[in-house]
Amino acid sequence: MKPLRVERDDTSRKPEAKRFKKWVTSEVLPSIRKTGGYGGKIPAFIRRCNDNWDRVESGYFSVINELTVRLWGLLEQVGHVIADRAPDGKEIRPDNAVGRRFSDWLKLNHPKLCGSISYYQHKTPQWEGDARQYPNSMLPLYIEFVDTVWIPNHSEEYFRSRDPAALPYLPRLLPPPPKFKKVS
Repeated sequence: MKPLRVERDDTSRKPEAKRFKKWVTSEVLPSIRKTGGYGGKIPAFIRRCNDNWDRVESGYFSVINELTVRLWGLLEQVGHVIADRAPDGKEIRPDNAVGRRFSDWLKLNHPKLCGSISYYQHKTPQWEGDARQYPNSMLPLYIEFVDTVWIPNHSEEYFRSRDPAALPYLPRLLPPPPKFKKVS
């Protein structure tokens, strides 16, 4: 089987991506280097990411690692920090919801790629077990899925019962509509 080759350009030119990168490099990383953390208490989502980032094999990515930037980081950038727990006391884990839907989306839209995944041992305080890791060549598909499928079509449903304070911030994560030139 011939390996999948996807040309990628990970550098976003969007102003919000540049602001996010500047915030991470000028504020977050220096704070972590100085104090070992950012803003005092580390959110549960970030603790789980930190506990698992080095468990993913080289050349692969995990849903939680990428969601740290694509969801958690962007929500914080627009003014909302994801709550640690839902009103029912359960830990908020959007990576589970995104991961299941991404897997289903891949089966439907890119069935030949489904055999490219492997697993790593993911751990939480309550559980340890297999979680999917995807080849880095599939990262553009994951970004497409999060930006064009999960955020616009499923994020509101996910956060409505778990972190309703996030709802007003979700539209700010959507890409701006395309600009059309007026034809004369």
